[in-house]
Amino acid sequence: MARYIKRGNSWQYEISYKDDDGKYKKLRKSGFPKKANAIAAAADIESKLTKGLRVTTKDVFLFDHFEQWMNVYKKGKVSNVTFRKYENTLMNIKKYFPNDTLKSLTRTSYQAKLNSFALKHADASVERFNIQIRASLRNAVDEGVIPYDFTQRAVIKGHAPSVKEKDKFLNYREFEKLINLASQKLDPRFASRFMLVVAGATGLRFAELLGLTWDRVDLDHGVITVDRTWDYMDTKEFSPTKNEQSNRKVPIDKKTVHIMKDFKSSQKQLFTGLGINPKFDFVFYNVKEGLISNNAVNKKLKELLRQLKIDTPLTIHGLRHTHASVLIYKGINIMAVSKHLGHKNLGVTMETYSHAIKELEEREDEKIKLVFDDLYKDK
Repeated sequence: MARYIKRGNSWQYEISYKDDDGKYKKLRKSGFPKKANAIAAAADIESKLTKGLRVTTKDVFLFDHFEQWMNVYKKGKVSNVTFRKYENTLMNIKKYFPNDTLKSLTRTSYQAKLNSFALKHADASVERFNIQIRASLRNAVDEGVIPYDFTQRAVIKGHAPSVKEKDKFLNYREFEKLINLASQKLDPRFASRFMLVVAGATGLRFAELLGLTWDRVDLDHGVITVDRTWDYMDTKEFSPTKNEQSNRKVPIDKKTVHIMKDFKSSQKQLFTGLGINPKFDFVFYNVKEGLISNNAVNKKLKELLRQLKIDTPLTIHGLRHTHASVLIYKGINIMAVSKHLGHKNLGVTMETYSHAIKELEEREDEKIKLVFDDLYKDK
């Protein structure tokens, strides 16, 4: 049970808890401008305690702390694919911070270890590694286990080669050629080409495409409802979307609607004739293999790019990036693009597509000049 104390112009909460030795101790935090703020913060800590969080003033290894944090806060709350990223971070913490405890780490010693990690990893990997460790430390700071977050202001500089930005996307003309080629000679026996067409037209993630069933596709109104994915890595069952914002309605253009109607009709006729009756009415389903594998669709994509003499090493995920880049290039509002893609927040979109946004800004500069040119009359 929390107790609240007013100290000058601010409020403090005080929570009694049992430490690892079974002794009662008090957890305090002050500086709240209103009592309501202290009550809300205390309620959050108490809720975490009931979920299994250990509050301790004892020193613990960084990897033990991170493992407990990811199991309490992330397991069962994020997709299996995302949780594996936390498991990968834990593996690297054990490798690069084998004997480091929360209290022994300083900003300098942490940076030195991060630099070692960066020698074999690209910028994006180093940044994700640091972000996940930082997220796990918030409770440790709040609970007074450590006085400050030693990951703050860490310098992120990977040394391993990363995929160049241009290799992640196709330009508009290349994208146009790819979609037109993929949409030719569609065969209901093999769904890879069909998936590439829909992926290019909608920007859906691979797991979202794989889990798409025809009851989620409204071809009369040109809308796809995304409210689940298919866990193709582990459970081979439906799973929640990547985040709350990923539950969305995705528009389909008229040409793609026409292609999907034809494919659906041909698929139904073929499956009926062959006596194929999948457990779920999947949109992308092969006659022999069933659901498409990530490897199969990327193999088909590579084949089509080779036919077009495009040497960009694109994947099905890169096709999603290309879709988004095309929207931005065509002047679609960045907030609308973010919502359309199902990004967690606008910052993710701005960071991922900074190259396209910069190109758009440069193009808009001339328009801005023209706006103010019109201010001057007969001069």
